[in-house]
Amino acid sequence: MNCKISIYLAYGMTIYLFASIFYLLYTMNIGTPFNDSLTIEQRIIKKKSASIRGKVFYSGIIIGIIGCVILRPFKKC
Repeated sequence: MNCKISIYLAYGMTIYLFASIFYLLYTMNIGTPFNDSLTIEQRIIKKKSASIRGKVFYSGIIIGIIGCVILRPFKKC
């Protein structure tokens, strides 16, 4: 049995990849006017929040990897 990826999903992933690279290259020299306007206290709050959100995101990735290893949803492919 051969698995085939949906052509719409493939196009969607390609467009998203292109958009991400374009965004990174285009915004490299824009600067951060919002971040530059923050006070020291606000930057500390932002840094703590970003740290917590980052931990939650990476925890989700780890849970997803464990789930894929255990469940093997694409084993038949």
